Amino acid sequence: MNTTDTYVDTLETVLNQQIELLSNLYACQKRMYESVLVRDWVLLQKELALSSEYAESFKKLDDNRIAVLCKIGPHLDAANGFYRITALLPESDKMLINNRYREMKRLLLLSKTENDIFTTYITNAKSLVSGMLDTVVSGKKSKIYTRNGALASTNVASVVLNRSF
Repeated sequence: MNTTDTYVDTLETVLNQQIELLSNLYACQKRMYESVLVRDWVLLQKELALSSEYAESFKKLDDNRIAVLCKIGPHLDAANGFYRITALLPESDKMLINNRYREMKRLLLLSKTENDIFTTYITNAKSLVSGMLDTVVSGKKSKIYTRNGALASTNVASVVLNRSF
């Protein structure tokens, strides 16, 4: 087994690990979205911590992938020239590695899209609640009372609505 075969095996392993990690991250993002919908904040915190771990692991794997690519094609730009470097490989290895790379990129795009959807949902929910609070508690003209009936400060940062009528 020559060094190119070793590098190809290492690169395939790294890409497979990245694919598995991105699949797990995508599932985690779906669970985060669901936890917000059902207002399970404990689960959301757990999923946020897990997604951070996945992101750190992915970054390490990506650094490993770039290091292996630098060994295969030391004279080429490993960060941006993936296909130029894999063109140096034998045809069977090149097809296998390129397929794994495309799958990794597909999952990365799915993850980014899910993240954008989640961010948009949170932004819209925040602006909706902000608009509702502006309507209910309209600045300095309204008087706000504590639950004991005492006059509260008009500079309100948050409001809890009592829904037990």
